[in-house]
Amino acid sequence: MLMPALGSRSIESDASREAAHHFTIGADVVLFGTVIVYVGRTAFESKLSPRSWASRWGPLLFVSLGCTLLVLDPIRHILLDHGGVFFKEQDLAMYSSRGGLSAIGMLCQCLSIAGMVLLLSGVLWHMKVPEAILSKCGGEDKTL
Repeated sequence: MLMPALGSRSIESDASREAAHHFTIGADVVLFGTVIVYVGRTAFESKLSPRSWASRWGPLLFVSLGCTLLVLDPIRHILLDHGGVFFKEQDLAMYSSRGGLSAIGMLCQCLSIAGMVLLLSGVLWHMKVPEAILSKCGGEDKTL
């Protein structure tokens, strides 16, 4: 765990868990916000370039959607830490009373995976990695 005990005697305490969840959501907002602003700034600054709409705005769309999906599970944790707030606690629980993942648990798991894939795809697209790979493998050998 990133934040041990925070002054309490037990790492497994409710206060430590809540503090870790709050730290995680704070770090996510800062890091994801920075990535979105960086990719977005590049999209807005390239107004005069002859790029297509997809190559200009696609990375920003992927990164923004990926970050949004990735922050949903930490939000669920925060809501659970505070008694469910708008929901019943059993509706937000990761595991069902019968064992195994609950419906919201499976949804958060799938959304987190989709968010990671979108975020990674958007960052790689922004860095023009697919274009670089295609140019290396595409046979554009000009040394002949």
